[in-house]
Amino acid sequence: MSAALFNQEQIKWIKRQVKIAIVCGGEKHQSDNYIYENLSPRSTKTYRLVAEDIADAMHSAGFRRVSLLEESMKLPRQLKDGEFDLVFANSGGLQGFDSMCHLPSMLEMLGVPYVGHAPMTAGLLDNKLMFKNELSALGIPTAPFITLQPESPFFSDSQVRMLDHMDADFGQGYIVKPVVGRASIHVHPVFDRDDLVNVVNQVHAATNNAVIIEPYLSGAEFVAAVMGPVVYRDGELEEQDHPLVFSVTERLLADDELIFTSMDVCPITSDRLKAVLDEQLKADISALACQIFRAFNLQTLIRVDLRMDKKGRLFVLEANPKPDLKSPKDSEVNLVSYGLSREGLDYESLIQSLLFNRLQQLHRYRPTNVSHCLTAAFSELGSEGGGCE
Repeated sequence: MSAALFNQEQIKWIKRQVKIAIVCGGEKHQSDNYIYENLSPRSTKTYRLVAEDIADAMHSAGFRRVSLLEESMKLPRQLKDGEFDLVFANSGGLQGFDSMCHLPSMLEMLGVPYVGHAPMTAGLLDNKLMFKNELSALGIPTAPFITLQPESPFFSDSQVRMLDHMDADFGQGYIVKPVVGRASIHVHPVFDRDDLVNVVNQVHAATNNAVIIEPYLSGAEFVAAVMGPVVYRDGELEEQDHPLVFSVTERLLADDELIFTSMDVCPITSDRLKAVLDEQLKADISALACQIFRAFNLQTLIRVDLRMDKKGRLFVLEANPKPDLKSPKDSEVNLVSYGLSREGLDYESLIQSLLFNRLQQLHRYRPTNVSHCLTAAFSELGSEGGGCE
């Protein structure tokens, strides 16, 4: 027996009573945020402006107890002293390796429920080596690749054979990228095999981490957002029997743009995007996104990036565990929000969907984790949907 969807009285109660901390990344240049400085293979960004947009959307939607906090060693004390009930995770980490795992790991240890991926899941999605190995095991199409560690010599005989295979099957050059990164930073197209060593060394030096080489794919590039089945639409919760895939979009590349330019360099605007209208292509992309969501037992939002090769074959590039959630303003958009209107949603309803989807999941399957805020009195609210079905 699973708890029914929250009814209107319960939704109002959550907005009025549940104290929510939106947690963005801490500032690494502030030394009181940690004990000792550590290496940061993942490009550092706090996402504070995005956290402010999320907070604004929640305030606008009627949530009364919303605050912003930063990820740092001070966070546990702040959460305890502030008596926060729930965290909305919006951080890629403060510093160190596998930084995407740090905030959810801390929250799991503290027993504080959160909107976000489980620690191991966050790390698996963020690490392209592990993610691509999982895709290969699942039979989900991803381009072949080799991995080069900073401390290991290259190229081994097996790596040379894989490069030969890439040349034979794809034959349009290579992409060199860090195994962990964001916003296409330190991602380099390479079209002369003799240049690979120098480019790999550059990325090693910049990230202190492993580097992936995969074939350059010259076809169209696509994205799809996918989240859990509970959606807040038109002021009510509804539930599907499958994950919600939305914003299936083609990224439009300029003639001289080999890979999509980092949003740190060129903001994403609506003229650089186009909705996928071909029904078969949209269905194929949606099926892959849904398969990834289910295979990895995900509970909250990801963005799946895909690209075709010259033969029109579709390959999964990555699944972003922390896609940009900045509020669309004028011509500037984010990839997740671009297609919301086609689903009868907007930015505010997306943020509420993410929160209610997570609370609903915890209330059903991990009730002790939310018993401090979704109390017995909460369960008794309203005559419809307040009990079990």
